[in-house]
Amino acid sequence: MLQRETIDPPLQKWQQAVWLLIALITPLFVNFWVEQQFEASKIWLFRTLVWALFVLWLAGWLTGLRYKPLSTPVRNVTIALILILLLSTMLSTQHTIAIFGTLDRANGVVTQISYLLLFLCVATQIDSQNSWQLLIVVVLTAVPICLLALVQATGWQPLPVFTDARSPITTTLGRANFTGAYLALLLPLTLAAALSAAQNWWRSSMGLLVVLELVVIALTQARAAWIAACVGIGVFVWLRMSPKWSWRVQWVSAIGGIAVLVAGLLLLLQRGIANGGSIAARWTIWQASLRLLWPRLWLGYGADTLELHFPSVYPPQLVYYQGRGVVVDRAHNWLLDWSLNYGVVATAVFIALIIFILRQGWKYIKGSQNEQILGSRWVAACMASVCAQLVGNLFLFEVAATAVLFWMLLGVITAVTSQTQTRSAQISLLPWVRTSVIAASVIILGWAIWQSNVRPLLADMHSWRGTNALSQGDAVAALVEYETAVTHQPHRSAYHVALALTSAQLGDFVQANRSMHAAITLRPTDPVLYAHLAALHAHESRETPEKITMAYAAYEQALSLAPTIAITYQNYADAALRSGDGELARIQAQHAVDLDATDGIAFGILGWVHLQNGSLVAAHEAFLQAVKWEPESADFHFGLALVNYQQSHFNAARQSLTQSLMRDPTYAPALSLQVQLQDK
Repeated sequence: MLQRETIDPPLQKWQQAVWLLIALITPLFVNFWVEQQFEASKIWLFRTLVWALFVLWLAGWLTGLRYKPLSTPVRNVTIALILILLLSTMLSTQHTIAIFGTLDRANGVVTQISYLLLFLCVATQIDSQNSWQLLIVVVLTAVPICLLALVQATGWQPLPVFTDARSPITTTLGRANFTGAYLALLLPLTLAAALSAAQNWWRSSMGLLVVLELVVIALTQARAAWIAACVGIGVFVWLRMSPKWSWRVQWVSAIGGIAVLVAGLLLLLQRGIANGGSIAARWTIWQASLRLLWPRLWLGYGADTLELHFPSVYPPQLVYYQGRGVVVDRAHNWLLDWSLNYGVVATAVFIALIIFILRQGWKYIKGSQNEQILGSRWVAACMASVCAQLVGNLFLFEVAATAVLFWMLLGVITAVTSQTQTRSAQISLLPWVRTSVIAASVIILGWAIWQSNVRPLLADMHSWRGTNALSQGDAVAALVEYETAVTHQPHRSAYHVALALTSAQLGDFVQANRSMHAAITLRPTDPVLYAHLAALHAHESRETPEKITMAYAAYEQALSLAPTIAITYQNYADAALRSGDGELARIQAQHAVDLDATDGIAFGILGWVHLQNGSLVAAHEAFLQAVKWEPESADFHFGLALVNYQQSHFNAARQSLTQSLMRDPTYAPALSLQVQLQDK
């Protein structure tokens, strides 16, 4: 492995501290005082740390710090990848999102280049002892995550987190599948730690941690994590054993392993599609994503912009797998995600970078002598984790914790296996010039952190306060908080929408319209924003009836951008029914149920329209579907009772009326019908 070089001790210690902090904090950090408690908060903190690490690297380079140059293929491919990412961002139609990412993910090109900076800093600076320390710290992050997962599996949630995850095992990663994916990457590293242990207590501790990781991965019920865990362990075992085999056995075993993996994935895919659920949802998303890929095949749409483009090809059947109102912002396949974000050229270059690094690692393992056995074991574990990430993310996507670990491991493999000699930067600068450059770098670092990481954090903190104020019924305080959030992040449409909806709640429709149009200006192709605008106009039409025309126009614009999303038709139908336009309500509700045969609200709207038109048979059928899919609706049970009453089916009417009053004993129309039924 690398030998420690004599470099400036204070600078060396700062670098060690920063990359250890990155490895430790990224998976474990949760911010309880913002809306985006997990992913975005992790990325804001990670970017701050990695930019500081880069400035330290730059300062060391300017002051003669010895570093390990990258091999020519790795260096050239890395530079090419950065240039292609920047070109893709320049050609994106959504520059702000492509640069900074969405509010939920914050995974724009700034974040992606930050991952590459982490890779470069680790690959050129880390040495043998530091790499071992870094990997041990990474392994130990599994301890609190696993213990928290076991506690949450019992039903107790000790953390004050907000999440829409179905599984209680959120840990500090935010979701069960993210937890499983991260632990799957740690498995080979934990195995290497156990096998490398010199003391029995440490070997036993690491063995117990391996068991704990496997238990938690199983509890997450995340199939992508299961696949990644199997791949990680399998590749690690193969890398440890295969150097002793002949080249024929190596090739046969490698091809056989790949064949078994492909067959297993195809079988899983086939059964998953047949059974429905998450695998069927992914298959549906992949098919739709391929339709999006062709128009911008080479350079993609820009980072993190899929949620703006996917609605145009949204497959209606996806609602049966994921439910209504679920935003698709990832293709759940890293090949598709990279291609949609940056194009197939960037994807090919990214694959080439991984191949060069893994090939370098393989050569190191094959050439390792007995005195290097410890190093080769850790390199094999790092390579196995990288492979686990690549295979697991064929059904998932990277998050901050897994992405940071992935790029950090690539950096460790590159540094440890590099055959180039360390060197010092050959730059002749006057001392005052060198000091000025370093000072300017620090100033730029501070400005970049404030603008890109601190201000988003402050904005989201005020948004969180606004949400809390609304939950307590204080809309005025919420309005002030949302205004402050907009001040800090004027390019985030979500804060404008929150400000608009709160203003409407207070009756200030002028401010509401102004804020909603500001949001639409930022994301002019987002159908969700036009649906919000339509709902705003529909609400305003209760006081100003002519506004309903503007609501209809906004719904039409939303449908032109996303013609296959059933819930938009449902909301359109509801607005039309409330405004007295029964025929328009019928048309839009019929569109909704044609796209989503489980939409009880749309069936209920159809029932009321048919009832108004005197079509009792059609109304009866519609209300039957409505109460089937929305069994807790007192209104739809009452509608079914009213239809039965008008058809003189009084016993059936009483039964439906009883169901309605069970849901809402104070429902006035049902109470009135109950009086009428007493004489029947």
